[in-house]
Amino acid sequence: MPSRARRTPRRRLPGRPAARHASEVRDALLGAAGRLFAEHGASGVSLRRVADEAGVTPAMVHYYFGDKDGLAEALLDRVLARLLERVQEVVRSGGALPDLIAVLVTTFGREPWIPGMIVREVLAEGGRYRERFISGYAVKIAELLPGLLRHEIDEGLFRADLDPKLATLSLMGLTLMPFVARPVAQRVLAIDYDDDFLTRFAAHTHRLFIQGVQA
Repeated sequence: MPSRARRTPRRRLPGRPAARHASEVRDALLGAAGRLFAEHGASGVSLRRVADEAGVTPAMVHYYFGDKDGLAEALLDRVLARLLERVQEVVRSGGALPDLIAVLVTTFGREPWIPGMIVREVLAEGGRYRERFISGYAVKIAELLPGLLRHEIDEGLFRADLDPKLATLSLMGLTLMPFVARPVAQRVLAIDYDDDFLTRFAAHTHRLFIQGVQA
């Protein structure tokens, strides 16, 4: 009886994960990058360190994201998508302005790499992420906030002469700029951006804003 040839298992190409594990590997890399970026900043974290934190090889980072810029953009996409969902939930549930401010402050405070990346990749001239940021997130949030403010005006809670669009711009400045200035404020004002600070700052920002717009 002729002997059967032993079949050699097919090898996967280097860096190409099994299909059933693809989403798990990608999520693990994004989770690891988020934790490390929050602690050390994107510039202070290597791709190898992200891979080690996620428990995979560096080839996985290149396979899914190409380079650190691709990884950072994918992570920013995920964080901003969650922020948009939370803002939409506040508006849908009839949440008050303090809830909205708390969402913005908490997101920017716990993901300190976001404001810097927005400055570099969105606000700076030639920012690569600008069009994607505008169409994917900014436009959708801009559709919600003026409507929320207009509702408060119609209810007689805010000044009748308040311009909802200008008030939206002021609100974004109050909630974003303190976190853009974080590297300086931490040293010059000796501010510790911990959870206690985020809670107090959200309440402070709400009081400051309300005193300018209330009827």
